[in-house]
Amino acid sequence: MGITKEGIEGEQKLFKFLRDKGFSFFQPDALGFLDGQWYVFEAKHQERFTPPPFEGHGLPYWQIKARLNFERTFGIKAVLVVFDKKTNEVFYQLLSNLEKGEYYDTHGAKPRRIYKLSNFIKL
Repeated sequence: MGITKEGIEGEQKLFKFLRDKGFSFFQPDALGFLDGQWYVFEAKHQERFTPPPFEGHGLPYWQIKARLNFERTFGIKAVLVVFDKKTNEVFYQLLSNLEKGEYYDTHGAKPRRIYKLSNFIKL
């Protein structure tokens, strides 16, 4: 069994353990520290959402709620970083700022909140 497979199995066992013990939790993609401030990062590698109503990027609403709750509780700012599959562009923004801007909630089997592309900072 490879290290990656064992690592994934270990994580799944940990998640089950935490759920069984009543913990709420999420798995951040990265924690970063810059100029005296900690950040929690959520990364997405995806194609952009196309109109209607607008071009954008997003993530499942439960991920937004978990990361913003973490930010409120600990003061560690949550950042969404998106690597656009088709254009190779990189977009990022604080989730709290994205929530203040225009967004669209999709519906269906895997609902997502889509934030307007112009609300992101583009590298």
